[in-house]
Amino acid sequence: MADAFNLSDYLMAFRDSEGYGWPEGLRRYRSEFPLAKRITCADGFNLSVQATHGAYCTPRQNIGPWLEVEVGFPSAAPELIMEFADQPEQPTETVYAYVPINLVVDLIALHGGPNAETLEFAAKARSAS
Repeated sequence: MADAFNLSDYLMAFRDSEGYGWPEGLRRYRSEFPLAKRITCADGFNLSVQATHGAYCTPRQNIGPWLEVEVGFPSAAPELIMEFADQPEQPTETVYAYVPINLVVDLIALHGGPNAETLEFAAKARSAS
């Protein structure tokens, strides 16, 4: 059986050990606002998950692990986390603040887990940091 997807590890793959990152993936300049690549699931569902000192996450810092994360602009209404939507009437065009990380992992699992390309990109980013 495959290991469970570790979302904190995924987010850390896009930053160095000091919490700096490169917003466009593997570019080699340091940013105080590291951005993780969108997560695409096996069934095509995708979402942005972020955790930085400027995101709606807990703790609100660039180094994890995190208890809550910010989710944004999913490709379909994410029923599992709708209660966290800033604008629930526009579920694919809004931000979901302070979502418990375990719910996001469950949401990703409901869609078949991260696809191979998502995992491969994270592995490349991790090895480049």
